[in-house]
Amino acid sequence: MSGEPETVATRLWRDRVQAREQERNEALARARIAEEKVALLNAENERLAGEVARLRALLAPDESRARAETEEQMEALRLALVPMLNRSGA
Repeated sequence: MSGEPETVATRLWRDRVQAREQERNEALARARIAEEKVALLNAENERLAGEVARLRALLAPDESRARAETEEQMEALRLALVPMLNRSGA
């Protein structure tokens, strides 16, 4: 009879450990998905930055001005994305 409560406690502890492991694994999976999304967004951002630079060069041949504007736009985009990424990670 004294072994039964110990067995129940052991099973409860093991179930709790398994639940925590599952939660951890799910959190890791969500983190991997978020990292993949960030990588895709970064690639898309770089592609769009290149396209913006190309179009600006067509409109205004002054390359240094086009580059400065592209860098400003990239910074504005980065500042807009960081809060979104922080919210999705929370």
